Amino acid sequence: MKLRKISRAIGAMALAAIPLTGFGFSAAVSFHTSTTQVPAGSTVTINETLAVAPGKAKTYMQRGMVVDRIAHTYEPYCYFALKRPRSEMGNAGAIQAEAFKVEKEYRRMEQMAQTPRTLASSISIGISMGGGTWLARNEGGPQNLNYYMDISSATQPTVSHFVCGVFSDPRERGIPSLDEIRKAVGALVTIEVVQ
Repeated sequence: MKLRKISRAIGAMALAAIPLTGFGFSAAVSFHTSTTQVPAGSTVTINETLAVAPGKAKTYMQRGMVVDRIAHTYEPYCYFALKRPRSEMGNAGAIQAEAFKVEKEYRRMEQMAQTPRTLASSISIGISMGGGTWLARNEGGPQNLNYYMDISSATQPTVSHFVCGVFSDPRERGIPSLDEIRKAVGALVTIEVVQ
């Protein structure tokens, strides 16, 4: 009897893992969202030279200071991302003080790549309803809720993104507010929002 139940449970899990397409059914899950913070046309100004460590293509900021990595896991952070040629990755780099134009902004929920996980954060569950099985997807647990700004400068074209985010459950909060972003960067960066 127990063997039959286990067999059915394994069969249900296997069915849930099979991707099915063509269903006209969708389930909406509410997540906290935030309004546009720094729209295209705004300016992000770096007020002092920011060091880029050898082997890195990002400069992190948190609590108004440059940090090697996100030091305070559940607090807002920001970083500048660069497109560094492989030949330069072995050397230290720098982002010079300058004003960058915001070209585009968007949001992404991302897993922390550096943290090994033993459990999947996305679970597909098969639900039997009448004549078929529907797949419901549950995105669970904290994720990096990142707010991306594509930025540009004629003199530093390798600086491509200014990203601010927070590690949190998307059902509990949205991306950082403009006030939280300003606290994360402190005096290092000035943000002028276009009206």
